[in-house]
Amino acid sequence: MFSLFGLSVGTSAAAGGDFAPPGCFGERYGILFGQGVSVSCFPGNGYGYRVIAECASGSAYWFVAGTPVPYGFGPAVAECSGGLLVPASVVAYRVTEI
Repeated sequence: MFSLFGLSVGTSAAAGGDFAPPGCFGERYGILFGQGVSVSCFPGNGYGYRVIAECASGSAYWFVAGTPVPYGFGPAVAECSGGLLVPASVVAYRVTEI
């Protein structure tokens, strides 16, 4: 039974858009009643980058744009916050250059 659980968790994580674009490293983390994503990228063509998280909570679906981060100054972060009975989760995320 344990192996079946591990297989289902791995499949759902891959389907959720867990992969950062080339040159970037993304990591999801838990917050109170929600989930966040932190992404660090190597220098690109622009000034910096930001992460945009696609959030879901129950039947609600929305986007959260993180603050812009210059290259070399830490990760870009976006957090999805939900409620006590219906916590939010990061369905997928993408990185845009600024």
